[in-house]
Amino acid sequence: MLKSCRHRRMIAAVLLAAGESSRMGEPKQLLDWQGQSLVTAQSEALLAAGCRPLVVVLGAHAARVRPHVPDHPNLQIVTNHAWRSGRASSIRAGSRAMPSEINAVAVVSVDQPTTAAVVERLAESLSGAPDAEIVVPRYGGRNGHPPMFSARLLPQLRQVSERGEGLREIRRSHADATIFLDMDDPIVRLNLNTPEAYHHALELL
Repeated sequence: MLKSCRHRRMIAAVLLAAGESSRMGEPKQLLDWQGQSLVTAQSEALLAAGCRPLVVVLGAHAARVRPHVPDHPNLQIVTNHAWRSGRASSIRAGSRAMPSEINAVAVVSVDQPTTAAVVERLAESLSGAPDAEIVVPRYGGRNGHPPMFSARLLPQLRQVSERGEGLREIRRSHADATIFLDMDDPIVRLNLNTPEAYHHALELL
């Protein structure tokens, strides 16, 4: 069984990279992020955090994005042909590719950058709280991303729907078993939805 050498548990991640990027005007997956495409940088950060496996979900622009996904033995690409139906379809596709023996899974959107350090801290926090189901990072008293879920919630992740508001429904139903982890890195609040947000993020970094 593959395990992260740092937190000694099998932590996985789903990287959602299937969106059309209509508000950005170009594929967000391919935006420059510190000298790499955003999907490359995100994939490498999650692998560096010890995520095994990492499932990258592609959809819109898949042919253009695929060459930017690292070739790594612990990385699997899943194509979501139903990406037009919404983000929930990509969460389902990624979650269904997860092995049953994982301990936890981070759900990461490609346009919400993260770092290996953030993911490692989330894993350590969830590992230290056996009764917790979800851990959410915070910055400046406001919730951020990515959320990390106990593997006990995989059946629910595999059934999320747009009608059920995706991850929000799961978060609401497990509010009493959620940990909020205060962090000093503003990256947990970045959301690259528009060109203005992207340029602001570059200035912040």
